[in-house]
Amino acid sequence: MASGDVIVRVADKETTDKILANTNALLASLEDETRVKDIKRYGLKINKNDSNPATRCTYLFDAVGKTPAGMNYATGEFDFGDWADVFFVKNNYPAMVRYDGTEDYKLDPNNQTKKADGTESDISSVDYGGNAMSVFDGSGDKGKIWLSQFEIGNYEYMIISNAQYDESYNDDAYVREDGSHADKLYYPMFGGSFDGTRLRSLANQTLMYGANTTTEITRAKANGDGWSIGSWSKRNLLDCMLKIISKTDNSQTAFGQGQTTGYVDDASQNYGHLPTGTLADKGQFFGYSDETHEVKVFYIEKWWGNRWDRVNGLLMVKGEILAKMRPPYNLTGEGFEKVGITFTGNSSGWQKNTKSSRFGRIVSSVGGSSSTYTCDYFWWNAGITAVAHVGGDCAYGDSCGADYLSLYSSAGYANWDLGASVFLEQPIAA
Repeated sequence: MASGDVIVRVADKETTDKILANTNALLASLEDETRVKDIKRYGLKINKNDSNPATRCTYLFDAVGKTPAGMNYATGEFDFGDWADVFFVKNNYPAMVRYDGTEDYKLDPNNQTKKADGTESDISSVDYGGNAMSVFDGSGDKGKIWLSQFEIGNYEYMIISNAQYDESYNDDAYVREDGSHADKLYYPMFGGSFDGTRLRSLANQTLMYGANTTTEITRAKANGDGWSIGSWSKRNLLDCMLKIISKTDNSQTAFGQGQTTGYVDDASQNYGHLPTGTLADKGQFFGYSDETHEVKVFYIEKWWGNRWDRVNGLLMVKGEILAKMRPPYNLTGEGFEKVGITFTGNSSGWQKNTKSSRFGRIVSSVGGSSSTYTCDYFWWNAGITAVAHVGGDCAYGDSCGADYLSLYSSAGYANWDLGASVFLEQPIAA
């Protein structure tokens, strides 16, 4: 079934009967009930009143009864539970992608230093005319990743489907700068490094740091049309996928602590940053229980820890959080929308409450801890226009994780702990 074939419109989206109403409306709208079987929905309901990161999460729809995925630290292997064959896990693969956006070749899923055919790959070659990317293939009948996020009372909901099940499901992460919609997503396999001209995604490189936002974007775009730094919509989507397959709000416990210690006050040692590609010989997911190794999710290294990553699409302007889920982006907030969350002052704290909406899941209050609620930290500065940093670095320990967020620094901020990584929008077919 092609994505977008069925869109169900339900008049009242904010009632406790929403789930049942949507189900009944979908069934009533289809003449061929076999089409219903092609639609999958994997949902997570999060109880805001439960501070336990695991018990606050309940599976919904096609996720019900599934065994969650996560690292088995005793064996040193990742346990997929019942998620290996789910479309957004199964249709994810590593590949080398040319500057013009064409996929050159696939990589060995268990060791990306090799091509799929077993020969040596180019993941470490700065002379290669492209980058190492994690691909989510939603073309044909594979199914794009449609996301619905909302909250009712004390519950937050995140639901992923392979079709636009109803109006609340969006494909924001697939939208190109010209407004068209792609079928594939391209995330960087490695944290951004700088080759003197471009921001790259390659192994065995030094992480780029010390540039301001404008410079980071310029270096990313130097790869060619469609290349840029990350966005809030892409970050939020992948975080939701991680939450759903692991059934917990504690990303570090489920997937690995990441390199969240090791900082040294010495530029000659890159301040303790690990080089890129330390997990290139591992599979789709891998992590350690200690804080000295990288973490890898969906073939993406360093989703948290080692170095903060700056992203487009999420700002704090004089204390008010603003979001824009589709490009084009800017650093002023023009054209952004209010998410309904405001902070005062200049402070930080462990995340407690979060708010889920079309604008993703965003922290709304602090007061938690390293083992409660999202288990991650939040920094903010209500006195400026702050650009979002995500994931944390090698000096923040348990504070880091998929949800770790900073809205503390301006676009001009440049320091040892901050950089960006390069993403690609799928080129429009000729």
